[in-house]
Amino acid sequence: MAEKKSGNGKPAIDDPLIAELEKQKKQLLETINKKITERKQKLQGQARKDDNYEKVLIGVAYLADAAIHPEKRQEISATLDRAITEERPREFLKKRGWKL
Repeated sequence: MAEKKSGNGKPAIDDPLIAELEKQKKQLLETINKKITERKQKLQGQARKDDNYEKVLIGVAYLADAAIHPEKRQEISATLDRAITEERPREFLKKRGWKL
């Protein structure tokens, strides 16, 4: 009778316990990889939320400062004029009273 060979050229071990453990190992690795992927996605989502929150806070501070100091509003308006080049957001800002 011919001896079974595994993929690495060694004799294959036909043991039900090893087969079951290999199956469990594969399932465990899949579960771990899924959890790693989910965690990375959660962290990326939180990073996006943090970036947006930072932008909102900075924007609030600048708007509050602009409401008190007209020269600051002129500086912000000049920055917006340089930085905002697309027509739709420019029109929105103009409707909100910004001079671009």
